[in-house]
Amino acid sequence: MRIAIPSNRPGGLEATVSPHFGRCEVFTLVEIKDGKIAKVEVMENQGVHSGYGQTPAEILASRGVDAILAQGMGPKAMQLFAQRGIAVYMTSAKTVDEAVKEILEDRAKLASLEDACREAHGFEPPAPAFPPMTGFGMGRGMGRGMGRGLGPFGFPPMPPYPPARPPSPPSGRFKVAVASQGRGGLDDLVSPMFGRAPSFTLVEVEGNEIKGVRVLPNQMISAPSGVGIAITQMLANEGASYLVAGRFGPNATAVAAQFGIQTVMVPPGIKVRDAVLQYVLKSR
Repeated sequence: MRIAIPSNRPGGLEATVSPHFGRCEVFTLVEIKDGKIAKVEVMENQGVHSGYGQTPAEILASRGVDAILAQGMGPKAMQLFAQRGIAVYMTSAKTVDEAVKEILEDRAKLASLEDACREAHGFEPPAPAFPPMTGFGMGRGMGRGMGRGLGPFGFPPMPPYPPARPPSPPSGRFKVAVASQGRGGLDDLVSPMFGRAPSFTLVEVEGNEIKGVRVLPNQMISAPSGVGIAITQMLANEGASYLVAGRFGPNATAVAAQFGIQTVMVPPGIKVRDAVLQYVLKSR
């Protein structure tokens, strides 16, 4: 998992988090493997605010970033990240190290467009002034009225954080990722848990027929934290349109919604084949 955090100079884990995503001095890129920090890089912010051709969001999306941790962000950047399948988190951490720990300890909160600020548009909001965006904005009164009418900054009405793909059932060929209790396959049982499932059976469907099956071992099963988020991102990269399991954690469900993936919960003791035929195909 590769995370980008807008930072003040000189960047790195000890740097302070910049409150301005688009106008930050540098980005600290942190790679996490097996629940630990594996690599730290510092990247200059060569976005449009610094006289370059691309926005910071476009640059980061091209650098293989999986997630963004920020104190504030404009709606256009949020929408671009959503379209690219990159998760966005709001943080109140003061330093990069503290912000990364929120991911490692499963305390990071996914952002919504209600958390968007106008710093990316190059001007300060008119009076009355609002306090800095230090909260998570996840239903704690931090929306600031931005979803009502035009909102305080003149935004047009916006839906919740848009998915990368529309949530309507896909047409043609699509993939269903089923959390499997054993080694996977159509005759395996569906796992009662998602993130800690031993394997995932990736079922390719066209029309009302199963056209292909592939088993993916769960490489994150022993990771100390962040499993649901990482697995959801992996399955999104595999092209899954549906996730099937006995139950899902809130973070996995939220990330799936960002990717436009539908989650389907099934009762215990059901086979993978039956889960796809009965709970995915018949519900379309």
